[in-house]
Amino acid sequence: MASGIVVAPLAEARHAPQVRGIATVLDPQPLLTLAARLQTVRAAFDAATAQARAAAEEAKRIGKLHRDGDNAALRDVQAAAAAASAARAQQVAAMADQTAARGSARAQWGAALASEAERGSRAFDALGNGSAALLAVALPSGSHSPGTHPLRIRNDDGATLVATLIGPSPRADPVVQGPTYFYRVDAAGLRIGQRLSVAVPLRTASDIGVIVPTTAVVWYAGQPWTYIETADGRFQRRPVAVAERTATGWFQSGGFRAGERVVVRGGELLLSQELLPPPGAKPAGDGDDD
Repeated sequence: MASGIVVAPLAEARHAPQVRGIATVLDPQPLLTLAARLQTVRAAFDAATAQARAAAEEAKRIGKLHRDGDNAALRDVQAAAAAASAARAQQVAAMADQTAARGSARAQWGAALASEAERGSRAFDALGNGSAALLAVALPSGSHSPGTHPLRIRNDDGATLVATLIGPSPRADPVVQGPTYFYRVDAAGLRIGQRLSVAVPLRTASDIGVIVPTTAVVWYAGQPWTYIETADGRFQRRPVAVAERTATGWFQSGGFRAGERVVVRGGELLLSQELLPPPGAKPAGDGDDD
């Protein structure tokens, strides 16, 4: 517009409800130690299973030779059967060790992280060398589960970190007693025990509304406002709710309609014009001397 006022239509938007969570940087060493234990008992079980299978096949072969009258004495049959029985017992013991280790891992770290630890993914190498960090994100009590969208966390130095969901944690935060979830963030330099505030989108039905752009917001008397064009050259000032921040502005579930034209440049000019005293009005404190 010639007056320097620029307007743009508000588009319909969907916005997932969010809560504020507390992200705590965890010490990865107990998890790395557990991962090594899980992989050791898994390898032992696989080896015991292979040995039991081989011993059973050997006992079966020698038993057949003995029944067919070939060169296989009864003592050979008995020795092979004993070896197969011992191998089977070792397999059962290895399976018990694996089951106990898995149960302990799930109790401490949850099913998702315990399963990943047993597989020994490359992500664990990153945790070990410090190029990635493990976070426990605690939500307020009664919160729904988080969505699968990555979290954007602002570090103390102003950098934005991207954290991906791993799964729920079986442990509660000592301060925030709500549900807790594990996240992984690919970033070096985070300190063990560091706590960061984070906005967490929840896995609930998205609200429908509009997003008032940051460029459309003006502040007056400690309150955010925006101007809507109600007719050609006519504008109305409306309050803006700032509870739901987005990357481009503030989500509004009410008070605005999609298609309404919002002032994205020149709002300060409109505000200054609105606050001018009406023509002919006397300045404050100016009265008759009579």
